[in-house]
Amino acid sequence: MKARTKFEKQVATSNVRLTAVAPKVFEWGVRNLITHPAFRVPSGRTTCGDCGHKFIHKGKGKYVVCPKCGHELEIKDTFKRSHKEGTYFAILDTIDGLQVERVFLLSAYFKKGNSISVGHNEVCRLWLNAKGQTALTSKVRTLGCYRDCFNWGSTIELRNMTEVHHIIANTWHYPKYKAIPKLKRNGMKGTLPDCHPFDLMKGLLNDARIETLMKARNQKAVKYFIDNPRMLDKCWNTHKIATRHGYKIEDYSLWCDLITLLEKCGRDTRSPKYICPTNLRAEHDFWLDKSTADEERRRKAEQLLKAKKKEEDFFKNKSCFFGIVIKDNDIEISVLDSIEAYKAEGEAMHHCVFKCEYYDKENSVILSAHDKNGNRIETIEFSLTEYKVVQSRGVCNKNTEYHDRIVNLVNANAHRFIKARATA
Repeated sequence: MKARTKFEKQVATSNVRLTAVAPKVFEWGVRNLITHPAFRVPSGRTTCGDCGHKFIHKGKGKYVVCPKCGHELEIKDTFKRSHKEGTYFAILDTIDGLQVERVFLLSAYFKKGNSISVGHNEVCRLWLNAKGQTALTSKVRTLGCYRDCFNWGSTIELRNMTEVHHIIANTWHYPKYKAIPKLKRNGMKGTLPDCHPFDLMKGLLNDARIETLMKARNQKAVKYFIDNPRMLDKCWNTHKIATRHGYKIEDYSLWCDLITLLEKCGRDTRSPKYICPTNLRAEHDFWLDKSTADEERRRKAEQLLKAKKKEEDFFKNKSCFFGIVIKDNDIEISVLDSIEAYKAEGEAMHHCVFKCEYYDKENSVILSAHDKNGNRIETIEFSLTEYKVVQSRGVCNKNTEYHDRIVNLVNANAHRFIKARATA
């Protein structure tokens, strides 16, 4: 890719001037980022993956220290003789007034009886200037079964930034880093938050809110808001109020969810009463339950309003059956004669007679069976094409002890529905 802007030309020039990385950086990566195995067979004979030393270990712990090299090893009970592992890691460097994140693929090969074999390849470099402009130099990506496939024989040149480069740059970084003066001024000093290093640097240069949090050494807030920039826009003013009142937020994810729930419930998100709870989790759960209940009420109101629009057709098609009552000594069965009756029946019996809009079915009529004390027993669907009961359901769609009796009673009175429809 040819450099087009002044900034890209500066990056292209600085790219070729970057020096080799010190060996101690890769030694740190191998020591801290790579899993060091100890190959153990059932007899207890164990081989150190780092130096190849063989010793006997029959302990039940997950780790063991090699008696020769002193390295801590993760025990792998296996007959395999080799193990390969790789990981990305980065270093933060500066050159010619530019900030650069250099991303490497670090690989280690362990084989029984041999010392560890380590290799590394630089994959890409993410560039940033004091104005917040960004650029990328990288090896060529190739087609493969993985998205992060690169041509290792290609040179690192200016290329278009892709999601893959952004993802692999979100990795561990060497703790000793360099920063351009503006980043230092904006709070990039000491240990960095556990977030995407390149996004952190862009945030410090482009967003005064991240700068404020960084200078306050509130690393929890920086990490959360770098990973969730939309929540920063949504909760920043509320966060300032909570901070002024000395409120310490332990869980930013839970606290920001609380602010969202308060907004949904119409509460004042500038009031310390709501935004500075003593028990954050309990308050979050309380407003979650309230928001869920409000949403359910709203949904039911919308569903009822939708049903009301079909009320005219309902009365036109079903009013001829209203008033039909079928009874014996213990049971009384009547036709549901309004939309509200369908809604009440569905809620009381915990089934879908209202939600599935049975009132809108042209070729069936719904009846409700009660005992002599007025308690609901089952809900019956009677077909107006077959003139028989097609289903009868109790609470939660279960059959009751009266099921067969109810079905037979309604079927025995099918002529009443035929006569009502004929005279309509």
